[in-house]
Amino acid sequence: MTIPTLDAIKALDGRIFAMLTEEEQAILNFYRDQGRKFDVSVSILNESDPIELALARSREQADTIMKKANSRVKIVIGPKAEIAWNARK
Repeated sequence: MTIPTLDAIKALDGRIFAMLTEEEQAILNFYRDQGRKFDVSVSILNESDPIELALARSREQADTIMKKANSRVKIVIGPKAEIAWNARK
């Protein structure tokens, strides 16, 4: 898999989680799983019921709950991100 660019993940900041395309969801998931290596922090600003979310048994269940609540994507690009992304080879 090609590593998504920093611009691709930056473009998702502030977007409604449920409205992401499959391609955008793949970019988001890549950086959710491996973002720390690239100094990229990904979070979903939870607008859903915290109790319902706490009862989720998997990330997929939690994602479904947050999508129903129109939660937003929050991306933070750290100061070392450019260096880490350029050193990916």
